[in-house]
Amino acid sequence: MAGTTEVVIATKLFRPSLRQHTVKRKRLHDILRLGCTMPLTLVVAPAGWGKSTLVAEWLAHDGIAAGWVSLDGGDNDPMRFWRYLLLAADQAGSAAGAAALGRLDATGSDVLRDVLPAFVNGLVSADAPLVLVLDDYHLVTSAQVRTSVAMLLDRCPPQLHLMLITRADPGLPLGRLRVRGELAELRVEDLRFSAAEALEFLSYRPGLQLSEQDVLRVLARTEGWAAGLQLASLQLRGRGDPAAFIERFTGADWHIVDYLAEEVLASQPPDVRDFLLVTSVLNRMCAPLCDALTGGADGAELISRIYRANLFVIPLDDERRWFRYHHLFGGLLRHELARASPERPALLHRRAAHWYAEHDDATEAISHAIASGDDALSSRLVAAHWLGTFNIGQLETVRTWLDALPAELVATDASLSAARVLLALDMGRLEEVSGVLDTAEVSSPADTRLMFLRALRLYKTGDVGGAAALLREISPNADDAFIATVHRLILGVTLMWLGDADRAWELLAEAARRAEDDDNRLARMCAEGYQALLAVNRGDIALADRLAGHAESAVGHTLSDSHFVAMFPALARARLELQRADWAGAWRAATTSVERGRHGAGRVELAAALLTAAAAGRVYLDAASHQVDDVHPAALVNEARGILRHCADPGPLVTTWLAEEQRAEAARTRQEGLFEPLTDRELTILRVLPAPHSLRELAADLFITPNTLKTHLRAIYRKLGAESRQEAVIRARDGGLI
Repeated sequence: MAGTTEVVIATKLFRPSLRQHTVKRKRLHDILRLGCTMPLTLVVAPAGWGKSTLVAEWLAHDGIAAGWVSLDGGDNDPMRFWRYLLLAADQAGSAAGAAALGRLDATGSDVLRDVLPAFVNGLVSADAPLVLVLDDYHLVTSAQVRTSVAMLLDRCPPQLHLMLITRADPGLPLGRLRVRGELAELRVEDLRFSAAEALEFLSYRPGLQLSEQDVLRVLARTEGWAAGLQLASLQLRGRGDPAAFIERFTGADWHIVDYLAEEVLASQPPDVRDFLLVTSVLNRMCAPLCDALTGGADGAELISRIYRANLFVIPLDDERRWFRYHHLFGGLLRHELARASPERPALLHRRAAHWYAEHDDATEAISHAIASGDDALSSRLVAAHWLGTFNIGQLETVRTWLDALPAELVATDASLSAARVLLALDMGRLEEVSGVLDTAEVSSPADTRLMFLRALRLYKTGDVGGAAALLREISPNADDAFIATVHRLILGVTLMWLGDADRAWELLAEAARRAEDDDNRLARMCAEGYQALLAVNRGDIALADRLAGHAESAVGHTLSDSHFVAMFPALARARLELQRADWAGAWRAATTSVERGRHGAGRVELAAALLTAAAAGRVYLDAASHQVDDVHPAALVNEARGILRHCADPGPLVTTWLAEEQRAEAARTRQEGLFEPLTDRELTILRVLPAPHSLRELAADLFITPNTLKTHLRAIYRKLGAESRQEAVIRARDGGLI
């Protein structure tokens, strides 16, 4: 598929802005500073304990250019999570971030296999240390993401220090890290404000005049909780008798939070109070977005007022354009909104979805649409944007969107069903694909995209003939560039396996041209790889070399070596090197093709790679007199045979390759009685000896020199006990070798 660039939310990479005066918390700074000598610092406490502010203050105090990511629910997609982590590393000045981003952007990349090793290797070679802060890590619930972070810590080089700010212990091996002395921790008991810190905090609140005794009583009521101190300071401001207000609380009254929140809201002017409630549905807000929700034009002025009033609003960028509410305060606002006006949240989420859609932020638009409960709006947005998100590898995000929609709606929408099918194909769940298509085709029996996906499933499961027949019935819509290109590509591929080389060449050439025009790199790589394979099959070695080289260059340039499509240039190269008798080169290319093919290729394609590896391996491993990773050609043939046994119609080409390898295996078995067995290359030469051609002609057919052929013949005669070409043929036939 064609590449798509994700919209990056820059405000996720800003650390919290600090007020002009902040409390000096040297004892906590010392712990954080010591933690930088270890792989991980954990700051864990419930909402409102000042976790993010503390870390931001320390970074500013020590002048550390750390990378910062404010996580949200969307970061449960491993690709999105790692994109922001690496962008944060890049912003902090680490070259390892940019290098690993290249791997992340490679088509078909895998975080654990490709991205994480590139990042770690880049850090190892770096001189400067890197501090990465992951804020609100408790919002990450994906097992895949947590596994990747655990693996990063397991392989953590000395240059990297990770800081997790979270409300709950993360799913990491904390016990092991503690035992190793590789973990620094700050928890509630550490974060409680001391008497001195509370005095400093409340002394600098405007309009607040408290005695030391009053401060200590507020501290006792809030138990050193930063948010409680902040809420109390707001309510105490301007009171003539603060002691009387403080006295109304008892030490055991933990409803203080709700009480103070209600008091704070009740004391606000009606326009501010309504603005706070309406905008509480937003994860982040700017003036135009707020205006879209309120229907007014005073968003900028109201944001400025609540910021100056210290109403728990946090700037997200240096320009003070984007803000968010403190999580605790935002939660209280949303609770009050739902209590006072149960119907309003859905309406507000719907307005936010429309605003984000108009401003080309599909992820936020879909998130708000789903929260609104408007299935029609949600499905329309998902249908319009899932392909772009799928193309950048965020499969988990697409799956989450689809799971949030009613199953019957997805089943009856052709575009959403196509998304479900592609997800299943990518994960190898072919039976699920069939069921989804069956249901979707009831509602959209003539949908071109669904028909194409049906043909693609047939092809991947090994029914090449059935796929070709269905593809011939499809007339792609010229407006759907992706289907128009890939339809020609897959039809060309099926015809190649079916033996129609001329028509296959025409279609693959057209697919390659269209793919270049559409910037569909994967399709072009696939088309050129198959063209190279066709050129090998018809003996045009120079053209095959040129096409394979171009496709291989594209694989390297786009860092697509982890995608199964990259197997096709490697397969063509392997068949080409077999023709040239470069056994080592053929073996390398063939095993590369097998490895890549296991990442999602069709059954016929993987079987073809296995058979090619078997053909190369018998000669190369014999010549090298060793095994490679315990690979044996016979095992490769057996695996290919097992795969093809489950193919309804694999086509004659790969079936012929299987027959050739089975004959070679049989010949190998039959010559076990020879004192010195023939090599695979000698067996190949032996099979052509009965032909009525001169030695020079035979050498040309075998792509070797006459002198090389004579050398092989002398070895063959010696091993068979023959004195001539004719006698060697007779002895070979008697022994069942040909």
